[in-house]
Amino acid sequence: MSSNPPKRTAVTCFVVALFAAVLIFVPESVGIDGFNGGFAISFASLAIALTAAIVGVMYLGWAGKLDKILRGEGILAHWTYTPQYWAEYTKKEYEEEKSEKKGLFLIVSGFALFFGILFWALDPEAGFTVFLMMIGLIGLVAFAWRFSAWHNYRQNIGGVKEAYITKDAVYMNKKLYTWRMVFTSFDQVTQEDNQGLALLVFKYTTASRTGPQTYTTRVPIPPGQEEAAKNIIQQINLQN
Repeated sequence: MSSNPPKRTAVTCFVVALFAAVLIFVPESVGIDGFNGGFAISFASLAIALTAAIVGVMYLGWAGKLDKILRGEGILAHWTYTPQYWAEYTKKEYEEEKSEKKGLFLIVSGFALFFGILFWALDPEAGFTVFLMMIGLIGLVAFAWRFSAWHNYRQNIGGVKEAYITKDAVYMNKKLYTWRMVFTSFDQVTQEDNQGLALLVFKYTTASRTGPQTYTTRVPIPPGQEEAAKNIIQQINLQN
């Protein structure tokens, strides 16, 4: 894996930021009055420029980390997989991801139905509209649940069958997972078994607008690398 996807994303963000920064001054230069939309265009352009620049800086940091990984710096393991083993991992990862997100879907659906029925009972006319909105929300969440799992599955099917592991990151199938970020704390890495498939399971928590969010990254352990996996677990848990 010699490419660096975060670097391409960072460059794209900086291009967008530059373009939006130029747009800030366009209304005045072309004679659009501020109170006739000029201020709105400039303000929106400023917001886009700042957001794109901040996101670009974040991805630039990840790109630097990935460059070090690809140069072989701090690598604890570089595992490659046979097509058959990767296909087995892909299938079981898909089932696991669907199972994990099903719980969240059921919780959201339960709350949506409860409040939808409650509002309908309290106000039959307006409450029925709320009830229909809750049904729509359930449908939207169901689509997001299924689509996200399917999309990851499709990416894995034709993915790059190798993984790099360091003390603070995993780079697998052209995706960088790292817990060395602002407002992110490492929980633990363990070895688990998923229907006969040995996995390193990394868990880390990051702050979000809705509260702490825990993420899980599962890395298949190639046959014969069980002892190496135990050493990785010890080193990473001790380091973090």
